[in-house]
Amino acid sequence: MYQRSACFFLAALLCIGCMLASAEDSGRPATGTFVIDTLRSGHGVLVVENNNPLGDDLIRDGVAVLTTEDKVPLVAVYVREGESFEIEGIEDGVYDFYFTVGNVWNGESANFSDAEFYRTESPLPFETEIDGRDLIFTIWTLTLEEVPGGNEDKIPVPREEFPDLKEN
Repeated sequence: MYQRSACFFLAALLCIGCMLASAEDSGRPATGTFVIDTLRSGHGVLVVENNNPLGDDLIRDGVAVLTTEDKVPLVAVYVREGESFEIEGIEDGVYDFYFTVGNVWNGESANFSDAEFYRTESPLPFETEIDGRDLIFTIWTLTLEEVPGGNEDKIPVPREEFPDLKEN
């Protein structure tokens, strides 16, 4: 009888733990959820990595945004902290890269309630070449937090200069 009680108690604790974990995740889209997506028929690839270099308990999810030169978002994708996502099919061209990080996402306003906004220092060129039988295309890997030895700085951007993520 004691064994059954202990098993029932353990099962109840596991169930409560699962419910709490799922409550924490509510409102957090899965990595790879597109906030904005357009037809992508190119060969370019953008890998977005999101880490927490501070190692603290705050969750810093992010939304990576690839835009035209006039800040029109072509792709905006949600990337949870500690995860990465690969955006494929990017057409040849030069694009700006913006991102926002925070810990409470509001899908209606397409924004974090405690958002920080950034862009990369330089635009990202994507090119495709055919060399004999080989198709050579651009693959960028960007990490949302600066990486020691990395080659791209993140530049803080005021909210009003960040691309609008609400689709009209």
